[in-house]
Amino acid sequence: MNREDERRAQIEQQLRRYLPKGTARYIAGLITEEGVQFTVARPRVSKLGDFRPGNRQRPTAISVNGDLNPYAFLITSVHEFAHHFCYKQFGGRVRPHGKEWKRIYTDMLRPFSEQGVFPDKIAEAVRKHLESPSASSCSCPVLNKALALYDDRSTVFLDSLTVGTHFYFRNQSYAVAEKKRTRYLCKRLNDGRQYLISGRAPVEVIAPTAGQ
Repeated sequence: MNREDERRAQIEQQLRRYLPKGTARYIAGLITEEGVQFTVARPRVSKLGDFRPGNRQRPTAISVNGDLNPYAFLITSVHEFAHHFCYKQFGGRVRPHGKEWKRIYTDMLRPFSEQGVFPDKIAEAVRKHLESPSASSCSCPVLNKALALYDDRSTVFLDSLTVGTHFYFRNQSYAVAEKKRTRYLCKRLNDGRQYLISGRAPVEVIAPTAGQ
């Protein structure tokens, strides 16, 4: 086993805890073959993954949130690698989620739904999602709902709350005011100011007091 094979095997071993069974080798292969700096990131409310093209001073960097369930982690990884291959082919001449990216993303993700990697509900949602891929899985209600079935049930996300529910987020208390596509308009309770918060934000529900 040469040095590159050893590195790929090491990365594959590290990724197995985050990915569905049998898929870590594929992602590890992309990382080593493309020379990508791949990071399992701490949870981020604003995004599930990130792609940054490289230059002469630094390699291409991809990061994926480590709190995602295995199926969401795989889809997000493919999403970001599709950005890498799109940029590699077209540079900055095309839109980030334009037809060129959609073609690459679809070609990369479809085989997983055809090979039995996903449970039936997610596989069906992926097929619908790929009819017109969105900027993220969170932007696709059908896929987002299917993926949420496999989330850690001990974590409560904002998109599971109804309008009027009070909750804590980043040590501040809010009330859900209105749903806005993938984000929610929320009122901060101490001063009435309104903020848009991602539906994938982990929150803590405030239990109603007696008389409410």
